Parts: sequence; structure tokens; C-alpha cells
Amino acid sequence: MDYQSSYRKDRHSARMENLSLLMGILALVTMCFVYPTMICGALGITFALLSRGGELRFGPRARYGLTISAIALGMVLLMFIYTIVVANVYFGGIDNMARQMYEMMGIDYDALLQNY
Repeated sequence: MDYQSSYRKDRHSARMENLSLLMGILALVTMCFVYPTMICGALGITFALLSRGGELRFGPRARYGLTISAIALGMVLLMFIYTIVVANVYFGGIDNMARQMYEMMGIDYDALLQNY
């Protein structure tokens, strides 16, 4: 009996490829929100890596999902770094930036911190 004929030669997972692409698209769509983008981007990269199934090459959807997820994570990382740099350059730190923003809104920053 030939057992090799029933063995599937292509070990790529179509479901993982689709999930990778979906998570990459969700990461791009939710880029205004930091945490969903980080979660979806990380899952997109993970699903793309898992879709290979031991092969050395990615399928086309997994490659797109990996690329889109990496771009979304990179953009969020750049926005995060930019925010920290702006806070340090223009306000002297994140604490001073928060203090000035709350003063603009008419909220007492020190009273707010005492409540928490």
C-alpha cells in the first residue's frame, strides 16, 4: 500500500494565512488605538509564521499579512516614539505635558493625582 500518495505535500495552512491577512488589515484599521494595533499586529505576524507549516517559504496571503502587520506595528512604534520626543522637547517630560493639558481643560492636576 502506498502511504505517500495520501500524504499532503503542501504543508501550508490556508486558515493561518487568512487569519494573518485579516489581523494585518485589522491592525491597519485600528492604528489610532495603540493596544488593538499591537495585539492584531503581533497576532498577524504569529499567524504568518505558523502558516508555513515547516516550509521555508510563505504563501502569498501570509506574506501580505506579515508585511501589513509589520508596517502597522512599525507605524505605532514610530508614533509612540514621536509622542515621547515631543513631550520631552516641548514640555520637559510627560508629567509636565499632562499637567498643562489638564490646566487647559480646567482640571486641577494635583487633585486628580491625589484621588488616584
